[in-house]
Amino acid sequence: MEILIVTGFFGAGKTSFIQHYLENRDKRVAILVNEFGDISIDGEVIKKGDLEIIELPGGCVCCTLRASIPDTVDKIYEELKPDLLVIEPSGVATPGNVLSAIENCRHRESYVIKPVICVIDADSFTEYSEEFGKFYIDQIETADVLLLNKIDLVEKGQLNEIERELERINPEAMIVRTVHGRFHSPEGEHRGVVRDRNFDMHFESISVIPNRKLSQKELKELLDRLAEGEFGRVIRAKGFVRCETFCRFQISGDRYEVQPWRETEPRAVFIGFDLNSEGIVGLFRE
Repeated sequence: MEILIVTGFFGAGKTSFIQHYLENRDKRVAILVNEFGDISIDGEVIKKGDLEIIELPGGCVCCTLRASIPDTVDKIYEELKPDLLVIEPSGVATPGNVLSAIENCRHRESYVIKPVICVIDADSFTEYSEEFGKFYIDQIETADVLLLNKIDLVEKGQLNEIERELERINPEAMIVRTVHGRFHSPEGEHRGVVRDRNFDMHFESISVIPNRKLSQKELKELLDRLAEGEFGRVIRAKGFVRCETFCRFQISGDRYEVQPWRETEPRAVFIGFDLNSEGIVGLFRE
């Protein structure tokens, strides 16, 4: 079984990459999604056709998940028998911990680790690399392919500077510029770098089951307030709410987007610092 690990900070575009990567698949695929928070959003976004999606909500890939990954991966191998397992850790995961966990699998000799992908939001790279330091850089150092995403939001001169910095951090990685995560992963195997590290990062997470029906205009007004910091620093938010039909929304840093969506269970998650839990819940519940 091949295993593809797709890492990246909150809102970098991991799920978008996976969607595009699987568009022309000719293999039986299973996807293991680990989300930060109690509510799963990405599994609903990726879900399509006969894809097998296994969700592990509630964390970073650290002590608890390191213990659960080997059993989960082995169970997927034994029961689902996919040709390819795609693992999407949460935005605060350290890829070295995922790789280390896989080494403890009972069927490790039957697994081939494909080149590890790190998706990077070009628009927030400078801010986040300065603010989160070694924790943020660790994902870049461990990867084989650096997917520099959202290049349409950044001027060419700044992109060149970012690329030079990425080359300095990880001179052995392939760097690919992309929009909306459109890239087909290269063949080959992970080059064997395993850095089992833990960082003391304390992000807050608020999960909400919205019961308000909003117009798209009302929803965008709420997202404006959230992105501007009225309810604390929201680094990432995503979810589904009832509008005229259903809508999917996302916040990444100070940017947000809304798009029509198929009928599903309303739910949302908000991640950041100093979050006003009561205020955020009040925006979406009557």
